[in-house]
Amino acid sequence: MTDQTENPSARPEGLPVQREHFIDSEDDVSLRELIIVPLKRKRTVIGCAVFGLLAAMLITVTMTPRYRATATIELNENKSTGVSALSDLASAATGGADELKVKVQTETAVIEDSTIALNVMSKMGMLRLGGKGGLFQKREPGQTVSLEALPAKTRENLIAGFEANLQVKEVQNSRLIAITYTSTDPVQAANIANQIVDEYKLYLLSSNFNSSKDVSKWLEGQLSGLSDQVTKSEQAVADFEHTHNLSSAMPGLATIGAGGGGVSASASSSGLGGGGGGGGGGGGMRIPELDRLAALNQEVTQAEAVRLSDEAIYRLTETQNPEVISTLASSSLPTMASSTVISQGSGLEILNALREQEATAKVAYADAETKYGAKNPRLIEIQNQLKSLEEQLRAEMEKIKQRAKNDLTLAEQNEKTLKAIFEEQKAVTSKMNDDVVQLGILMEQSTSSRELYDLLYAKLQETNIDSGSSAVDVTVADPARPPGNPWIPKRTLFPLVGLCGGVVLGIGLAYLLESQDDTVADSFQVEELTHVPVLGLIPFHKRETRTRTDGALGTESSPFLIDPDGATAEALRSLRSGLTLSGAGRRLKLLAVTSALGGEGKSYTIYNLGLAFAATGLKVLIIDADLRRPRQDVLFRVSRKEGLSNLLAGIGSFDDVLQAHSVVPNIFLLSAGQSTPLASELLESGEIVKILQTARERFDLVLVDNAPVLPVADPVQVASHCDGTIGVLRSGQTSRKALRRFVQILARNRIHLLGMVIQAVDMSASEYRSVYGYNVEKYYGEK
Repeated sequence: MTDQTENPSARPEGLPVQREHFIDSEDDVSLRELIIVPLKRKRTVIGCAVFGLLAAMLITVTMTPRYRATATIELNENKSTGVSALSDLASAATGGADELKVKVQTETAVIEDSTIALNVMSKMGMLRLGGKGGLFQKREPGQTVSLEALPAKTRENLIAGFEANLQVKEVQNSRLIAITYTSTDPVQAANIANQIVDEYKLYLLSSNFNSSKDVSKWLEGQLSGLSDQVTKSEQAVADFEHTHNLSSAMPGLATIGAGGGGVSASASSSGLGGGGGGGGGGGGMRIPELDRLAALNQEVTQAEAVRLSDEAIYRLTETQNPEVISTLASSSLPTMASSTVISQGSGLEILNALREQEATAKVAYADAETKYGAKNPRLIEIQNQLKSLEEQLRAEMEKIKQRAKNDLTLAEQNEKTLKAIFEEQKAVTSKMNDDVVQLGILMEQSTSSRELYDLLYAKLQETNIDSGSSAVDVTVADPARPPGNPWIPKRTLFPLVGLCGGVVLGIGLAYLLESQDDTVADSFQVEELTHVPVLGLIPFHKRETRTRTDGALGTESSPFLIDPDGATAEALRSLRSGLTLSGAGRRLKLLAVTSALGGEGKSYTIYNLGLAFAATGLKVLIIDADLRRPRQDVLFRVSRKEGLSNLLAGIGSFDDVLQAHSVVPNIFLLSAGQSTPLASELLESGEIVKILQTARERFDLVLVDNAPVLPVADPVQVASHCDGTIGVLRSGQTSRKALRRFVQILARNRIHLLGMVIQAVDMSASEYRSVYGYNVEKYYGEK
């Protein structure tokens, strides 16, 4: 050290009071700090990773295996049925939308319906009541019951459980639908998937028959009435022939019965004449009244056929079944092409477009229902959309029904009018007292009734065939088979996911702990927080033993003596050099060492720092001024029966209380002496100034082990008489708040704070390794 005057007043002035120096900066966290956080808390990351791995392995071992079986079906469209027409209309209504996608989505929603689920569970014996079993007992399966005997709540729970294990998914850009079921039994999983396919096929076969059942019954009733009418008319012809000794094979009468389309009647009043073909007259005398009656009879027959056809259309619209109404476009009823149901407005295009939108919404609802909860806004939005579409469908079907009703009303009026004219003409003709005319009339009525009956019967059969064949043709592309390996757990994937999840959790926890950590760990944080230089970093050193505080002797704990070539000893030498140069040309002879709180290693630092200076040949004195919790007597392994407290009380002399080190001869200790409750009063008396002055004159360097600053006030009084003060903090223990308050107190009392020393630093930590680029402990550990 350089020489200076012995005048205590030459002590450097303290730090200026600038409160803004002690406020945490709001600068953004650097990338380097973010990167080293997981490395800094690697124990937390490794612990979470191990926990995640073990948890995943435990789950893998204890989890009940679940198997998945998949059945694949193909939808084949029959081009000759109404389904093709429906698809064409839907495609036209949506401006060329993908009809294949719509059809597959619609059938996917049908398969996921609860009706099929209940039928499958019923046939597979899965409709069971709740079983019995305690909290720690295996629950026994309940009794199998029928669907009718199943309580509503139990039914809903069974459906929810069944649908949770069912997955229906369309294969992209194809007509294929994959039906997957998950179960703990691989055979049951395959059987249920195949049973779902069978139930779906049965549903397609029966749905169209059920939709047109009421209309078919009505048509059958109409045909029954026509059958009676045909029978009566034919019987009337036979009776008339028998009564009047006539035959329908007579010339002129045969053309009435043989005419295929229209009516042509030629006869003479005497019964003689020739008959022509179905389209005109024949030879002999023609009867205009009979020709007119035949023409009117043909018009009445046609009007009745139109009325029956329009009534059939109206009955179909009354079912309010969108699928049945949509098939009207492909119906073979006679008046379908001219019906306003097809010709007016947009016909059935709007209805088919709405059905397509409803099918798409149902698919979206089924998909959202598996992802979100019942109160999810997206699910509620789709529900509202479905309700709106249903209302639009009902409104459109009402419009179609009204158009069909208008057609029926018009047809009924037309038929009524023609019948009235026919009856008038019949009355005129009946006045002719001619048996031939009367027989011709009876034969014409019989022929017309028979033709009408045959026509409606043929159309009824076509309707029944169409309703049965309009279902989608389903082919089982790949039946479900019992899987050999479980779907879950994946014995290799689960541990890997657990390990990765544990690492992610550990990293997140590391950042959380770091954000909540208020302690100071490295020199960068200290200098940024206090704007005071860091004089040295003392690595963590495991002491040999901890000696009792009553002065009992123990083994030496100074790394400077037991490991002079180690990292701690080298750090003490660096600190010694830093203090030598920190005087800026002045000799710092009397130094106080203190800390914010107790237990931060100030006594340990002073002791080893004194040994470091003594190794250079200086005569060093350590004064233990911490009268409440003295520590230097333990480190020196001496007694503190007499010491500083005695001198402050005016008892004994300076030389009598000094004690030399047992190993290093040129370092001495002025212990704290006996404990006293008047520590503050003694240290604030004038005697401390005299003692420090005597020590300055007798020794080359005096180190004062001061009490912590925050708990008591007397260390500030002692430090004010020293050339400078060194602050000690413990890495990972001293809080930011305590350090900030520590520096503020010293600055406010104008104490010359030379710098800080960080104690118990883990030099292998990532924050130091990233700075120095190598492992400090490994470097000093090499021999």
